[in-house]
Amino acid sequence: MGERIPGGYADYSMGYGAYGTMMVEFEERVNFARLRKERLEKAKQKLFKERNLGSFLCIDEKNLRYITSTYTPLWTTPASGLRYALLPRTLEWPILYEQGDIMFHTRVMAPWIPKDQIKYAITGAGWIGVAMGKAGHQLQLRKMVEQIKEDLKANGVLKEPVGIDVYDPVLVEAFKKEGLEITPAGAEALIEARAIKTKDEIECLRIAAAISDAIFYALKEAIKPGVSEYELLAKMFETAYKHGAEVYAGMFVTSGRYTWPNLRHFVGRIIRPGDIVYADTYNMGWNGYRTCYYRTFSCGQPPQSIKDTYKRAYDWLYSAIKAIKPGGTTKEVAEKFPEASKVWGWYGVTSEDQNAGSNWAHGIGLSLYEPPVIWRATSIECPEKILPGMTFAIETQDGDPVTRQGVRIEEMLVVTESGVELLSKWPVEEITVCPI
Repeated sequence: MGERIPGGYADYSMGYGAYGTMMVEFEERVNFARLRKERLEKAKQKLFKERNLGSFLCIDEKNLRYITSTYTPLWTTPASGLRYALLPRTLEWPILYEQGDIMFHTRVMAPWIPKDQIKYAITGAGWIGVAMGKAGHQLQLRKMVEQIKEDLKANGVLKEPVGIDVYDPVLVEAFKKEGLEITPAGAEALIEARAIKTKDEIECLRIAAAISDAIFYALKEAIKPGVSEYELLAKMFETAYKHGAEVYAGMFVTSGRYTWPNLRHFVGRIIRPGDIVYADTYNMGWNGYRTCYYRTFSCGQPPQSIKDTYKRAYDWLYSAIKAIKPGGTTKEVAEKFPEASKVWGWYGVTSEDQNAGSNWAHGIGLSLYEPPVIWRATSIECPEKILPGMTFAIETQDGDPVTRQGVRIEEMLVVTESGVELLSKWPVEEITVCPI
């Protein structure tokens, strides 16, 4: 698996991560021009060469960022209808329909898209269209459909299938009334394109993981008796923003008896001696690329029962990581996770469906969950192939019936030609003890 280093494995064939959040002239960190070009090429391959679509109508915000390399405030996400893009197979770059005032800025900020291909969006799709009322929604839909139809005709693809990534039945019906062939194949194509990451996407994930490392150090310094979960959460957000991160909806810290079963949220508890505290920097990212990265802390020395619990979770995690290899399958990894009913039957778990989000792995990139998902409930019966360039967050947890507390750990990794490279670096072999 490469050279063992504290917190992970190094695969030097991947290069050295600079982890700098600024661009400099003396070192290539993230080559954004290459990032934009390669993402768009991958999308075109899946849309036009493999599925023979004539165009792609993109409404999902993560796909918009993938094919246009433009960004908009978080209140437009994930598929509001406030902005969208059309990618005809005959154009080099998509036509971007941008929301209101932002259109003026995008024409300056995104010179890779020709200015005449950055247009005003006609807000009619998504949840914002429904919020206008039935008559208003229908009015806006007609205008939006006519706008798209004109651009399809102008670019010679009016008679060809249109792939779409958000299958809004009202929007689809409006297009079909105009004689357009609409297919949900666009969503499948973009999921496939985004599953394998480019060199620059992986570097973005390395940088995001480095910011998470900094967040965990801030937590280690802050955890002590009398501190509340809210104060710890504030430290997490402060550290993230200091390093140029984007916080979408994620990051939480939980403690004490809320650690088992896992609440996956925060309630503002005051930390006391002997409390287990764990945190997840989920849905925090850099330049769009998200993290999902857990670590467990103890306020003072943890009891032996918790140390034993942690060792079980650690062994499950690294047994699964060792099974991840290019050419392998998700089944081989899922089999390394324990059967949920056998390890957690003591508090009522009887099936894997009650174990969602517990011992599993998921792809990670511009969204928190990308393919493939590795889980006993699906992967053993329906295995998927593991390929170089896939990036995962892989996580395990376990609970202690003695103290009624639990532990949670998670690593981020990229599949290489020879094995895996761990992107997460915070020490993981033992619980991080915060002395009191």
